[in-house]
Amino acid sequence: MNDNLLAVDRLRLEVPAGRGQWLTLVDDVSLAIAPGEAVGLVGESGSGKSMTARSVLRLTPPGARLTGSVTFAGTPVLTLGARELRALRARRIAMVFQDPRAHINPVRSIGDFLTEAMVTHLAVPAERARAKAVRLLADVGITDGERRMRQYPHELSGGLLQRVMIASVLAMEPDLVLADEPTTALDVTTQSEVMAVLDELRRDRGMAMLLITHDIELAAATCDRIGVMYAGRIVEVQSAEALTASPRHPYTGGLLASRPGIDRVVRPLPVIPGRAVAAFEAGDGCAFAPRCQVRTDRCETARPPLTAVGTARVACIRAEEP
Repeated sequence: MNDNLLAVDRLRLEVPAGRGQWLTLVDDVSLAIAPGEAVGLVGESGSGKSMTARSVLRLTPPGARLTGSVTFAGTPVLTLGARELRALRARRIAMVFQDPRAHINPVRSIGDFLTEAMVTHLAVPAERARAKAVRLLADVGITDGERRMRQYPHELSGGLLQRVMIASVLAMEPDLVLADEPTTALDVTTQSEVMAVLDELRRDRGMAMLLITHDIELAAATCDRIGVMYAGRIVEVQSAEALTASPRHPYTGGLLASRPGIDRVVRPLPVIPGRAVAAFEAGDGCAFAPRCQVRTDRCETARPPLTAVGTARVACIRAEEP
């Protein structure tokens, strides 16, 4: 029996590039999330993290082509009709976007934003929906909820708006939250506060979460397991504790080594040479090979599959070496 809430198998996302050409953004991605589990996807910009999360809800660019399978609670998402897909987005899976100002209607009040879905999809009477919204604002650390409900998005800071976005997600009591870099636009102190709120509420309500972030330390502090993406593929999956202590893929090791830390002084700070490539730029061999310090001739010609190495899964021909 499969106990996973979400199962993604060999997912591939391509977008049209004109003249019958297609560009691959996500390539052969497989991952699973159990009920109540938090899984992080980390990697540099362009690695395919956000597109993987958006593909779960089929929030893809116009004309995009999705292959593979996405199964949520036993339901194949990629074959759902329009009505069933709307119901899934409204009730079972919710998304916290990177920039709340781009996803909250600027001409409607915060109260309207928070209560609309409850009234429309849950048939909650307007007064009860409003009372619940005020309680949710308190849950995410926003005081004076009645006054905030009357305000408009331009009257709130980025941190407060992201808390409003989290409250809107909690209002529908979803089974799975897709958090797409929810703290990128915030200052460091506010980032910590917002993630603490999201993680605490997730645990209290037993929700599962897929966290998309470029911050490997944030993922390690928040998630049970972490997947590392490069060039549209997952190259390593481990528990958060094991991955930060003993990375098995050279790319993961490079990401961890390049973090600044308050407990050490390193000049200059180590960096991964070269630039990150998108999935459609990768050749036949390992996509990370041009930047890898331990590459061999085999890395240039054969792309390694994601293979079990102890408790980890790693896409590297040298993963089993000490």
